[in-house]
Amino acid sequence: MPFRFSPVISWLVPVAVVGMESVMTADFPAAVETASIMLSIVLVVTVRPASSIFQWFSLSFLLLFVLFAFFIVVAKFRKRSNENAFGEPVPEATPDSRIDNTPLFPGVPPGFDQAAFLAKVRKAFFEVQRAWSAQSTDMMRRFISDGVYQRFNTQFKMMRLLQQGNPVSDINISMVWVDRIEQDGRYDIVHAGIKASMTDRFVCALNHELDEEGTNEFIEYWSFIRKRGAAGKDMYDSEQCPNCGAPLPKDMGEVCKCKYCNATINSGEFDWVLAEITQQEDYRRDGDRAEKMPSLDAKMAEMAMVYGDFSVQLVEDKASNAYMQMMTAKAMHNPAIMRRFVADDLFRQLAPKYEQNREIFNRIFLNRVTLINAEQHDGENILTFEIACSYQRAVLTGNSVRLVDPAIMEREEIMTLSRDARAGAGKGSIYQHTCSFCGAPVKDTLDIKCAFCGSTLNSTANDWVVSGLMRHS
Repeated sequence: MPFRFSPVISWLVPVAVVGMESVMTADFPAAVETASIMLSIVLVVTVRPASSIFQWFSLSFLLLFVLFAFFIVVAKFRKRSNENAFGEPVPEATPDSRIDNTPLFPGVPPGFDQAAFLAKVRKAFFEVQRAWSAQSTDMMRRFISDGVYQRFNTQFKMMRLLQQGNPVSDINISMVWVDRIEQDGRYDIVHAGIKASMTDRFVCALNHELDEEGTNEFIEYWSFIRKRGAAGKDMYDSEQCPNCGAPLPKDMGEVCKCKYCNATINSGEFDWVLAEITQQEDYRRDGDRAEKMPSLDAKMAEMAMVYGDFSVQLVEDKASNAYMQMMTAKAMHNPAIMRRFVADDLFRQLAPKYEQNREIFNRIFLNRVTLINAEQHDGENILTFEIACSYQRAVLTGNSVRLVDPAIMEREEIMTLSRDARAGAGKGSIYQHTCSFCGAPVKDTLDIKCAFCGSTLNSTANDWVVSGLMRHS
């Protein structure tokens, strides 16, 4: 007997339309109810003479499956379009939109302009991609933190050793939003979500088996920090010093200062500074996975009273800065790179291992750096961080490179930073190659005495010093 579609179609199509309306209006219970009605219709239709039951049931079930699958695809697409990676509503920015103090955004900076802020996020995103393609931090140095700078700088050094290039193209931002706002000591932090896509082309001149190319769509979370009550200068559309107006040097490198007035450009005193880039899978998993001390918040508030320059974001940035420089020292088998900010006991432990190491990094990036503990011991404040790093090691022999790890690996380590409990604010930063006591420039050297003032560079009197690094048990 020939198949007859008309009864099935005439009954299912109107119901399918109702189901689609339910999906498009996000009324998902109604969509499920519609699917149930469709199933009932199919059951009624399939009650036919025995000779045709199998044929009718097969056709009806196939049509039901196709329509129901279509509902699910549309529902998921609609959810992704209007929610962030965690199922939360994504606020849409308008040219004059502002975020008020709400349970979702407590402690919003006075007069915070969402649209203006998101314009800077977009600008930063495109500048960072350009910098990555050029393997140069010059174009973005003024608005990135020292820790972010060091993450890029370490990877660029490895890429040059391996004669690698990674140009990106077809860069597109499909969505950007403010995800969270928080207060941290004297600073405000805004976490922005970015949904984007780009074509990524990776080329290794020494081993073309490592070449990769593809178009990726992804979500990242970018964290920006600014001192509360900052002057509100623009560092994104200007290459002049926000303090004195003089032109900024093109190659500021580790020392992000104006050579005319000596102002630290990326201090958060003038504009929003990019302090962290977190991948979608690591965002918020930070707090969920880290074993934080219950009284950590109270201890942080106490330290903010002692150290005027203290904030969780800033010390996490310092820890990431230190870690990446230590990985550079290891890859370059040159312990002098880290000598100035590593405690004597730890240096004696690590230096021989780093000198003997012959592996470099084909890939290395930090997934997260999380402050998990703070305590005081023998007159020193000690901060403990959980660090998650993804890496792939390689061996460079002459003009050839061989991978040690077949895929990207991940490891977790514990780092401790120590500083005198009564320490004052330093005049420089040993992580920026400047003496914390007098502010004079410092080179990579095994000599831990400042050539200008004679002070001990890795002293805990003026800056945080790396006192421990071990694998997470």
